[in-house]
Amino acid sequence: MNELESRVQFLETEVRTLRAVQDIRRVLSLYAIGVDDKRAEVLAPLFSQDAVISVPAWSIEVTGSVDIMAFFERYWSRFDNARRYYANEDIQVDGSAASAFMYWQVTQDLGSESVLGWGTYDWVFTREDDAWLIKHETVHIRAMTTLAAGWAGQHGPMQL
Repeated sequence: MNELESRVQFLETEVRTLRAVQDIRRVLSLYAIGVDDKRAEVLAPLFSQDAVISVPAWSIEVTGSVDIMAFFERYWSRFDNARRYYANEDIQVDGSAASAFMYWQVTQDLGSESVLGWGTYDWVFTREDDAWLIKHETVHIRAMTTLAAGWAGQHGPMQL
């Protein structure tokens, strides 16, 4: 392979990777829309048939797209007016597989209580039929509290 062919091959790989990252960002955006707006028709197609959702803080691990949607139906029956926000995403693509890490924050209602939560997501994606799908989602909840209970804790300031 000559230098020009090598450069073209490198650029084609780079473009495929950048396109994959952009496509995965779109999946993550649709995920937030689907979850926050309680739109199963947006959310369900984002998961592979054998996808897994894990929420260790709630001792939850759900496998399969049908059970995953049942999990979201339970979540939707408990919380209203959810809005989640992502930060510091790190998306890694390797052929037809990808992973992502990001921080999240959510505001939502629990009856008459305002709830604030935050933590991290670990994602695994797979490429099927020319589309990126969620293969595994792990939601690490670092805090979930009401405004009345506060988020800074009742133990005074942290010591350095």
